[in-house]
Amino acid sequence: MPRRLMRLAASGVLAIVAGCGSNAASTTPTAITVSPSPKITAPTAQSPVSGQLLGGLTATLTAAAASVDISTFVLQYRFQVFNDTADVTEDSGLVGAPTWTTTKTLTPSRKFTWKVRAESQGFAGPWSSAGAFTTPEQPPAYGKPIGEWQSCGSIVDKSVLVVCVWNAVRPVDSVGDLEVSKRVAWLLRGEGAGLLIKASGDNVVLWQGFSLSASRICYPDGHIYKLMSDAGPGGTNAPQYSDNDFVDPSLYVKAIDPSKP
Repeated sequence: MPRRLMRLAASGVLAIVAGCGSNAASTTPTAITVSPSPKITAPTAQSPVSGQLLGGLTATLTAAAASVDISTFVLQYRFQVFNDTADVTEDSGLVGAPTWTTTKTLTPSRKFTWKVRAESQGFAGPWSSAGAFTTPEQPPAYGKPIGEWQSCGSIVDKSVLVVCVWNAVRPVDSVGDLEVSKRVAWLLRGEGAGLLIKASGDNVVLWQGFSLSASRICYPDGHIYKLMSDAGPGGTNAPQYSDNDFVDPSLYVKAIDPSKP
């Protein structure tokens, strides 16, 4: 090839290479701008605080609203309630206002704490300082008049005696079941019948400082008898008298006058 053509060919190759380099530079990705996270303030716990004694076994929790520095963010609130061993007993999920009422019946005669935070679009602000409250004792009244049960004490057959007391009380839940058990134990106190301590699980009612089984009576040797089948809320709460085995005698509580609050 003549020298002049060789020079032209070489410069053409250089031009192509330069062009490719120019095109490569034009496809460099553009940096994506990330919006800043919103600044969400902590709500302020207002009520109940300082161990306030509640009037019942649910709590209405109220806080001063939080704020956020981006107007497009709408705040929602999450409440958490803790028992006296620092376990979460209830989480509200997200609610639209800084006030919320617990949906579960709280354990009587216990101290609880609670806190709340604001959230929006997956972002969460800081938790509030803790509020605290105390629940009252189990309401002493069953909620409806109880019929003439004392006359059942003359009945010798214990299955019939239980039915007699049951007809006077007509229980519909655990509290009503305990009203039957209290009265049956009292009528049989002469032979040692009493109540059964039960610390956890279903059909437990607090009364006279004890956590009691709602549907069983107990004897000093730990022998227990069941007085209700399908006991508790939503159950049939039907009367019965059946041997229910033995427990540790330390769980026995001497019969208590059922007229006591």
